[in-house]
Amino acid sequence: MNAAQPVVMVLDDEKNIRSAIEIALGQEGMHVIAAHDVAAALRLLHERIVDVMIIDIRLGELSGLDFFRRVQADGIGAPAIFISGHATLTEAAQAVKMGGFDFLEKPFSAEKIAVSVRRCLEMSNLRERLRLAEGPHDTQIVGESAVIRRLVADAVKVARTSASVLITGESGAGKELIANCIHANSDRAQQPFVKVNCSAIPENLIESELFGHERGAFTGAVAARKGLFEVAHRGVLFLDEIADLAGGAQAKILRALQNGEIQRVGAERPTLVDVRVLSGTHKDLKRAVAEGTFREDLYYRLNVVPLRVPALRERLEDVPLLVASLMRRISQRNNIREKPIDEEVFEELRRHDWPGNVRELQNVLERLMIMSGDRITTLDLPEEILGADGRVEGAPAVPALKEFRDRAEREHIIATLRRHRGNVSQSALELGVGRTYLHKRLSVLQITKKDFLL
Repeated sequence: MNAAQPVVMVLDDEKNIRSAIEIALGQEGMHVIAAHDVAAALRLLHERIVDVMIIDIRLGELSGLDFFRRVQADGIGAPAIFISGHATLTEAAQAVKMGGFDFLEKPFSAEKIAVSVRRCLEMSNLRERLRLAEGPHDTQIVGESAVIRRLVADAVKVARTSASVLITGESGAGKELIANCIHANSDRAQQPFVKVNCSAIPENLIESELFGHERGAFTGAVAARKGLFEVAHRGVLFLDEIADLAGGAQAKILRALQNGEIQRVGAERPTLVDVRVLSGTHKDLKRAVAEGTFREDLYYRLNVVPLRVPALRERLEDVPLLVASLMRRISQRNNIREKPIDEEVFEELRRHDWPGNVRELQNVLERLMIMSGDRITTLDLPEEILGADGRVEGAPAVPALKEFRDRAEREHIIATLRRHRGNVSQSALELGVGRTYLHKRLSVLQITKKDFLL
């Protein structure tokens, strides 16, 4: 079966009806699975995820309406089309009232059943897209630096495949944006994009959250519930901070990646899912494997294509673009107008190391937008941005102060480089900054080899 084919389950006790529907929908490129009674239908629904159910109302001891109530209680949310040759008007009305998409009287033509199923699929897809649109899922990656252009190009390239991607980078650097970019540029772009922060879910609940549970599986499980793998069926699941997953959940995710099988907590049989898994972490997964806290086989399954998101201090030239984009977003969210920013403010922002990355920049800008006057100046900047040489409150920001600071920084960097005979890596380590950042400061302060190689 093609993974993109819609799956339709038919529950009818008449063999000729099942066969006719299978032929009609098969010609429409759909995959049909059929059951002659309720027990067989329940087995099928717990073995795989279906997109539409076609249910005969008159089945014998348990009616099609009772069956639909049962699957709804079990957390199976596939829409239903009801069919019958003997149903009363009351039963037909009840079927629609319970959430049935359509009701067709037997006998019906192949074209009529195909049209009904197609419309049902279109409506389900529309509802899913609207549900996803309710939450923030910005896919815009702001920046023109070489490292960002290369990262986006790699993300778009891998998006067109089905490969698992491991996205690494510091907290706040934008790993989720890269996952969004991959989903938006893939052939699953119209399907669900589900995100979960593994570190935010208690260890005793992670398996239920990811794989779902059956009613009565544990204390408090008063109803069956779909897990995030089922919610993401046909789409993309982004497991952020995957290094924090417990061992039991790691084994189950490995099984899902290998066989496309998941098993709800308390279920007797596995369920087939079609999910592309992206993962992210700010931790060193190789070290976690060496320390025995992360499965080596799962690591290699997840790390088919590694993508590293650079820290903000590695692309400080992107700060003005990020500021413009973030301020627009902050302005809209808080219903306040954007404010002009002095050039000296941009200089200070470009000098900061940004240990919290883009998330820290956003928080600083939001504070400035809310608390400053009509214009944002260096007087509005918090102490952590100005550094240890912060100014006395109310003192004017004069050019002489910046010149003095730059001169002092230049002399300190040159002295450090001389001590290490021009070795940038060792000098950066002593100065407590990144190697890339030090190179940028050498350029800004116009420090050349002749200044430190005597």
